[in-house]
Amino acid sequence: MDKQRASGVLPRRSKLVGAWRVLRMKVGQLLRGSPHPAPVGRLDYYTRELHPSLFIRSAKGLPVRNFLAGSQAPLEPRDVARECHLRYGVYPLNFSFPTSKVTSLNSGMRSHFLSTTYPGEPHSYTQWEDYLEEYRSCFFALSTKKGGWDTFRHGEILFSGAIPLMPRLGRSHRYALAHYPKQFLTSVLDSLLREGPAVPDSSTQEFLHHFALSNLTTHAMARYLIDVSGMATDRVVFFDEVLPRHTDYLSLFTCIGLSEVLAKNLVIAIEPPYLFDDFSGETTHLYGKGFGYTRSIPSIMRSADSVSAGSPWGDVVELAHSASTIVVGNYDANREKVGRLLDSGIPADRFVCVLGSDLPPDRSLLWDIKRSGMTFFVREFPD
Repeated sequence: MDKQRASGVLPRRSKLVGAWRVLRMKVGQLLRGSPHPAPVGRLDYYTRELHPSLFIRSAKGLPVRNFLAGSQAPLEPRDVARECHLRYGVYPLNFSFPTSKVTSLNSGMRSHFLSTTYPGEPHSYTQWEDYLEEYRSCFFALSTKKGGWDTFRHGEILFSGAIPLMPRLGRSHRYALAHYPKQFLTSVLDSLLREGPAVPDSSTQEFLHHFALSNLTTHAMARYLIDVSGMATDRVVFFDEVLPRHTDYLSLFTCIGLSEVLAKNLVIAIEPPYLFDDFSGETTHLYGKGFGYTRSIPSIMRSADSVSAGSPWGDVVELAHSASTIVVGNYDANREKVGRLLDSGIPADRFVCVLGSDLPPDRSLLWDIKRSGMTFFVREFPD
């Protein structure tokens, strides 16, 4: 066994594997009808996935439909997680919506059928509230697979009271978007295509809002992570050395959720200033203009035990040794540091690691995860 595996840290994905996946991505995009590896210069790159009959702006005069009739009850995410872990040795995890940003549902009639905010097309919104208001005025919004199936846009649509339309969702991996009512969302799109455009009734809107509150807030997602992992919570250290300078959605939403659930039992090892509500700096340079996640944690939640970026490594090791659980928010970006913490004598079973990459783990990586002794949560699975 090589030195990396002996210490518990997993080997990096090889350049050959990365090149093969890029090639597969490009071939897949060619099959979808685009010669581009990304939607550069093709504003219709994602909109072409939705049938032209559904590009309707006004909702006036459209029939009202109950989309719940005949649909199956959504799978319970914890049951799906346990099944996934038995098969692959990992648990699924998805992006979530900061609980403090959730507003009440305004059910009933809306002005528009479909939002004109499309994936891959630039928008001019400078304020998140203005961006959300477009979704709040619509019954539906296109939200396609991009790098992976999971995207923050899904949550923004749902928590605005609209329904995301996801072409090809029915062909996604069973454990992709494990926290979403996938069969229901697929049946909604099928109904619109089969029976013609219609708007959802209040029962449909309230069902989706309740489901999102129960499963897709940062609080609900963190509670799920704690429950299925069985992690000790008397002193949890959240570790992501790069998060203060490089935003990673799954890491930061996990951090926000754990702060909501654990309060003072959580120590964020190196605190990203932009996550706290007393942050006064500019946020437009952050990924996604900082929409949704900035200023989500009350400043009173700052911990005196946190260390500053650039502090001696010994301070980080001492903090980690004091933890009952260490949650690694972005394992790919912190694997060498995790290896050093393991080498310092911290047992592998204290680590809960998050893989938020667009790239799903391959068989080799899943095998290494099973042998690592650490608990892993994964965002993406192959179609």
